[in-house]
Amino acid sequence: MAPSERRRQVGQGLVEFALVLPVFMLILLGMFDLGRAVWANNAVANAAREAARYASIHGGSCEDLVAGTPCSATTFCPVGPASATTAIPSISTFCPNPSPSREGVRNVAKGFVIAGGTNVTVLVCYGTTCSGDADETGANNLRGTPVTVEVRSEVPMIVGSFLGLGTINVSATSTMLVNH
Repeated sequence: MAPSERRRQVGQGLVEFALVLPVFMLILLGMFDLGRAVWANNAVANAAREAARYASIHGGSCEDLVAGTPCSATTFCPVGPASATTAIPSISTFCPNPSPSREGVRNVAKGFVIAGGTNVTVLVCYGTTCSGDADETGANNLRGTPVTVEVRSEVPMIVGSFLGLGTINVSATSTMLVNH
């Protein structure tokens, strides 16, 4: 093989590499974006589930199941809309957001949205026909009341920003019955 032919082949390989590299990088970054979106979706779903569980076990009816006596202020911190029978403890380090606040539920959800993206929004509502942050009329946090937690987030995309799609919105909803 002549030296000039060999140089042409090396030059041809460099040109082919230069043409294929941007496409390869776009596919690789697209896979990372897709993986981040799936990871964020899982994180948001887990956050909604854990926040609904927190609301479920921090209901407004409290009785020490072992002793059969009312719970003390150091073991009971209800969240959500209080009923007329809910004993609401005073604000303390143990119970920074007692009923009727939903901040405790929101804080739990935000604590679990580690890889959930940006602009995280947590909506909490009590009742069967509630939506967003608006409770069903007359809803409370007593045993058997459904509590719904919805977590929404935006995931910034690398490849999507080149194509005019800067973010992907992910959301998850979890509903549980208050069980305490």
